[in-house]
Amino acid sequence: MKCMICKHGETKNGTTTVTLEKNGSTIVFKEVPANICDNCGEKYIDESVTKKLLKKARKIIESGVEIEIRKYEIAA
Repeated sequence: MKCMICKHGETKNGTTTVTLEKNGSTIVFKEVPANICDNCGEKYIDESVTKKLLKKARKIIESGVEIEIRKYEIAA
């Protein structure tokens, strides 16, 4: 797909790190599947992956964790 930010690059499959913060909690998910622009580096995460990340993040926050780092495969 053509990058919506730079309008020049094409996106390619890859992985990225996603950091979420809420209510004093910081959650880092590593190796998250994403499409990454080969020109500017902008990252696009699929809606289904985003839903899984947010669902897992809610559970982590509810448990009272302040800082959590997980690989996506384990967390999903």
